[in-house]
Amino acid sequence: MIQDNQSLTERQIQHFETFGFLVRRQVFSSEEIERINEEFEKHLVEMKEEYEQKKDRPWPNWSNLIPETPYIANLLEDPRICVPTEQLLGEDTAPVYSNSNSMNKSTGWHPDMIHRHIRGLKNLIYLQPTTGDHGSLRLIPGSHMNPMFDELIRVGLKITDDNKPQFLKDSGMSGEDIPAYIFCSQPGDVITFNQNTWHAAFNCFEDRRLCTFGFYSNPKTAQEEEELHALMKRSREHKKTLTMSSQSRYHHPWWLSNPEGSARRARWIEWLENWGFIEAMNN
Repeated sequence: MIQDNQSLTERQIQHFETFGFLVRRQVFSSEEIERINEEFEKHLVEMKEEYEQKKDRPWPNWSNLIPETPYIANLLEDPRICVPTEQLLGEDTAPVYSNSNSMNKSTGWHPDMIHRHIRGLKNLIYLQPTTGDHGSLRLIPGSHMNPMFDELIRVGLKITDDNKPQFLKDSGMSGEDIPAYIFCSQPGDVITFNQNTWHAAFNCFEDRRLCTFGFYSNPKTAQEEEELHALMKRSREHKKTLTMSSQSRYHHPWWLSNPEGSARRARWIEWLENWGFIEAMNN
């Protein structure tokens, strides 16, 4: 059930539906962010040597659903994450991943999903301040909807092999010139966005820390079921982007054992098993 003290207002829901994202300021306290950073730092230090040997990976990233980071692992079930998500996607929605990233480079414009019927949502927390000239996430408002979504694909906004889309080459513009909302954040802020929304980050810095919590809606039609199966198959390949080989599982047996007996997690695990995500993302 939705808990009223964590529920979004109708205005917030309308903002998300219209623009494809929602910003909530200081959702987590400085003490909570410090605790997240402590687990993040400890795990990163432990794994860095392995990362340095894996030059085929873009940056250090790993699943949070591990016993080494119990506080971060439980954030999926924190009402500040799961309650607003269930309002936006439905109470039968389920998380597919919870990851940490220590990024060291900019990312060009892209959506996380191209499927148009199943809905994906990502909650994101930066662990350091970000600004427009220091690693902020940028989003193009309304780009999760057609005709804008398809038009951005048509003009080739998505980056090419040389890290600059043809459209920008032809126009003389840079990625930063694209009109966008710039998410200047402080630790404790949460941004939630539709995974069809086009987004990017420029002027990034070493060890730009963020935690992400990704959810998919439960399919209601045959077309949605087809798209969810396609996303499951894509997840099988996407797991290879996890930097640390010893963390190649997205859903650690410890998390799947549900030691605290959470009814919500039990429902999520059943959903992940039924749709094949556990097998696809952990083998």
